[in-house]
Amino acid sequence: MFGLKEISFDILTGHPFLTGLFFVLFILFAVYMYRRTNPPLPGKLRILLSALRIAAILALFLALFEPVLSYKREYERQPRLTLLVDKSNSMNIVESGRSRAERVDSLLASSSFKTVLGRFDVRERFFSDGLFGDRTEIDREKTALGDALQQAAQAELGEPSEYWLLLSDGISNSGISPLDAAVSVKTPIIAVGTGQQRDEKDVAIIGVDYNQVVFAGKPTEMTVRLEWSGMKNDRATVQVKSGERILKGETTNLAEGNLKQELKISFVPEKPGQQTFEIEIPSLPDEEFLGNNSRTISMTVLKSRLKVLLAADYLDWEYAFLNRYLENSASVELTGSVPKAGGQFIGIPFPSRQEELNQYDLLILYDINLAALKSRASIIKSFLFDRGGGMMVFLGENYLRESYPRWLDEFLPFVSRSRRDKPIYMRFNGIPVENYLFHPTVRLAESGAAIRDGWRNLPPFQVLVATDSIAPGAEILVTAGAGLGGREMPILGYRTVGAGKVLATNAAPFWQWSFFSYGFGGTGEEYQKFLGGVVNWLSLKEETDPIQIKPDKNVYTKGEPVGFTGAVFDLGFRPISGATGYISLVDETNGDTAVAPLVERGDGHYRAEFGALASGRYKYGGIISKDNKTLKESGGEIAVEKFSIEENRRNPDFAALAAVARTTGGDFFQISEEDKLSERLKAEAIAVSQQNEIVLWNKFWLLGIFIAALAGEWFLRKRFELI
Repeated sequence: MFGLKEISFDILTGHPFLTGLFFVLFILFAVYMYRRTNPPLPGKLRILLSALRIAAILALFLALFEPVLSYKREYERQPRLTLLVDKSNSMNIVESGRSRAERVDSLLASSSFKTVLGRFDVRERFFSDGLFGDRTEIDREKTALGDALQQAAQAELGEPSEYWLLLSDGISNSGISPLDAAVSVKTPIIAVGTGQQRDEKDVAIIGVDYNQVVFAGKPTEMTVRLEWSGMKNDRATVQVKSGERILKGETTNLAEGNLKQELKISFVPEKPGQQTFEIEIPSLPDEEFLGNNSRTISMTVLKSRLKVLLAADYLDWEYAFLNRYLENSASVELTGSVPKAGGQFIGIPFPSRQEELNQYDLLILYDINLAALKSRASIIKSFLFDRGGGMMVFLGENYLRESYPRWLDEFLPFVSRSRRDKPIYMRFNGIPVENYLFHPTVRLAESGAAIRDGWRNLPPFQVLVATDSIAPGAEILVTAGAGLGGREMPILGYRTVGAGKVLATNAAPFWQWSFFSYGFGGTGEEYQKFLGGVVNWLSLKEETDPIQIKPDKNVYTKGEPVGFTGAVFDLGFRPISGATGYISLVDETNGDTAVAPLVERGDGHYRAEFGALASGRYKYGGIISKDNKTLKESGGEIAVEKFSIEENRRNPDFAALAAVARTTGGDFFQISEEDKLSERLKAEAIAVSQQNEIVLWNKFWLLGIFIAALAGEWFLRKRFELI
């Protein structure tokens, strides 16, 4: 009956016989008590009192017996089918008079396919930049098919479907790879591709790989990824433009067929600052679509040669390798400062005036004599706080010879407070902190696993200057693992000091990274990457002004809202309320101006937003005022690309859909193959067997029965004055 089978009743108490014996005795005692009463009561009332007492005993012993009712329920249910429908803007591409989305709607609305779906328990899920779910902000200008598959799998962990029916054009331009996501999907995916594979003449720039930080006047290389169709050995020129000026052009041959190519282009940024560049292919004869012929990128361009001061107290192998790397670097102009006997110096004496020190971009202190440079503490502080300079500190024996607090401790991310005259000599390797694997000074390889392995396989450090205190606001990048007292000892960390940055290490030697690599036929790549990351990162100025105006990004895609954020704080970084301001945008092409107010959002934060802007480059200016006093004026440049990433690829990607289906044990069909699709969707009833247990003893209602029965009995005994 009702599909219930294997019904059993189990008692979990450890003493069933003893508990049962007392249960019988208590029941007999309850019956015996009300055989005669004083004063005598009617028989019905005595039966009621006995029943109340027995009910209380039953409730009590039901809890003591710990009974559990077990049964198996077998039944059949409809198979579940999850509809995953692509709602990104690429589905609005019109082909032969109908959009891809309309073709999907037509399939789902057809009477024959409705009959097929009627045999399933259907769940509908929509996606573009991910599954819609309960989100209110949805970006249809991108398609994250891999993310959607991953999120759908997570959503169905409890009740998975028998099939997923994926309706899409296969284009994925954001998030993780659909094929990578499909590997973890346990449900067969029936992929239905919509769209027409066409040989229309079209070439697209589908991506640009480039260095985000480069040097003015120095060549930098980028990789432009091209995709085309309908070409017949056409010649196309890929241009790098700054405004209307063409900085470089490379011509390539577009062979016949639907093909892809990576083209390397080297060009020279001309001036320092945040610069935007347009990568463009001029239109080809008879090309169908021009919106995907360009991409806009933003680069931080540093001045061509950074002035670096390398100060040390003595010469050794560490200094020699540091000096050699910096001298050989095309982007560094190096000056040394090492004292010699008789008051002479290798290089120059350490600067004694602020203007002398401020001509440098980066200061490297290698185990300096703290006492000798104590008089320079104030100008070093101003170099960091006011000029926004960068400083790298190598701690060594000279640091330990001085007692805490040292003048240098004011700037370091970690310090030694305890008295220790000598470093610790031990062999250990650095362990990167997970959150900072891709920090420029830690990133010795291209993947997280390779970075961990790289640090693990480097020649070990042998000297450690023990520290016992981390400065407030400091960030630790690399540790030595379990150090003194079983705690993790930092060996590489940084902190911001005013407008500047200080990076410090208390481990040595680093030079062996290069020495041993050369000895085994290597190139010293790890050493070069480490020092290159140090120099480039420390030379980038951090924005520490308590009042700031910034765009959300430097390059926006077509149709994307443009936003600016204002931060208004006093010098103690306490929020300032009641400020007013605005952002103005000027189109460099036609001079059109748009203005948006900075609206207060609370806690010192202000926000200005523009709707979708026309493609092009814009100069922006922002002003924040309070009480008729200007607190901040700021300006810069942003760019809006000529196309959205949904317009980048026109042809559907049926190969990707087929690969996803194949990986999950499903099948791929084109949307015109409705009959084959219907045959593939088998709607056989699913036999379900559920093993259930009902625990009867730990229920609140048992306590309620027990209390109510005793209370009722007590009331009646009181009412009829029973002894």
